[in-house]
Amino acid sequence: MRYVVIGAVILSLTACSKAPNGAPAQKLNTYDVEPSAQELAKSPSAANAPQPIAVAIPQMAYSYKYAFRLAGDAIGRAEQTHVALCDRLGPARCQVLALDSGKSDGTASTGTLKLRVQSSIARRFGQQLQDTVAKAGGRAVSSSIVAEDVSKDIVDTEARLRQRTLLVERLTEILRTRSGKVSELVEAERSVAAAQEEIDQAKGWLGELRGRVAMSTIEISYDAVAADPGSRRSGLGDSIAGSWSTFSIGIAAILSTLIFLAPWALLAGLGYFGWRTIRGRVHRRAENDHA
Repeated sequence: MRYVVIGAVILSLTACSKAPNGAPAQKLNTYDVEPSAQELAKSPSAANAPQPIAVAIPQMAYSYKYAFRLAGDAIGRAEQTHVALCDRLGPARCQVLALDSGKSDGTASTGTLKLRVQSSIARRFGQQLQDTVAKAGGRAVSSSIVAEDVSKDIVDTEARLRQRTLLVERLTEILRTRSGKVSELVEAERSVAAAQEEIDQAKGWLGELRGRVAMSTIEISYDAVAADPGSRRSGLGDSIAGSWSTFSIGIAAILSTLIFLAPWALLAGLGYFGWRTIRGRVHRRAENDHA
């Protein structure tokens, strides 16, 4: 009966694949594996028959970004309207990932919203976002779409998953049917556990990749518009108030400086006055002596 050395299988798996996190695959021992009956039953004619070439459709992960500008008091309502649009689609097609808003003078001036939307409706949903902002008196100032091709990652992960699954099946069959040394059986069990751990990691990474393809991320930012010309009176009043505040601060600084220097100036004046007095007396005494 013909045997296949499982060591060759393991070496090929180690050479062509790595763990999803970049860690090298664990070295496994070699064992003889008997080919299955299905493999022996395959005829050469079936193996040599031409197979149709499958055309792979690229697996794209999309991300959308929108920036809106509208009145400050309308930002909060726009955010809630967009969240309501997402809620109406249901959690299977739309999910809210993050919501944030900044306020100035009691009115929202900035805001951000991050959503995960089903890829097949993401563009249409983005148009609905723009329509609701336009109805609120705002407008879109920028928008972008970024696509990442994850086809190779998915194919590589699927291949690795199939290889490790086949390895676990064969090693499990060895443990079930083969009698050998205790150390060999223990090492085989360790190899099965290591391969099973890699299978779990590959399944998790594959699920994440497929989730990125099925659901697109949408990031939305909101900014308040600048003050319009109709508010010039308010702006003039703010300018006058700011000018008066600056003038008051300057006067206060001058007074503080004078108060700080006043004692030193007084001491200097007293010293100068004393020096003049002593000098006058000395001068008069000298004149009297000459007389």
